[in-house]
Amino acid sequence: MINIIKRYKNSLIVVAVVLVAFVVYGIFFTPDRSNPLTVERTVRAGQSAVEQELIGLLLELRSITLDTDVFDDARFRSLEDFSQQIVAEPVGRENPFAPIGQ
Repeated sequence: MINIIKRYKNSLIVVAVVLVAFVVYGIFFTPDRSNPLTVERTVRAGQSAVEQELIGLLLELRSITLDTDVFDDARFRSLEDFSQQIVAEPVGRENPFAPIGQ
């Protein structure tokens, strides 16, 4: 037994160093996963955090009321429309990236 340990001494040291390095890397450089079982339970039990936030935003939007008195104001009715009609332009090639002549 002692003869085997002396023979593979360098190999055993390398394997031990690699194992220690792997454990140190696993402890210090992996992202913090705060109890994934709890997160999974909350998703299955009800709504996810994104769904709850979306529902909260929709409820806020539902509570908004618009004051339509602005549209009845004389100043609003005196506004003029200065928009212009958009003229149709000729269309170019079907595929502008194709070689010319195709």
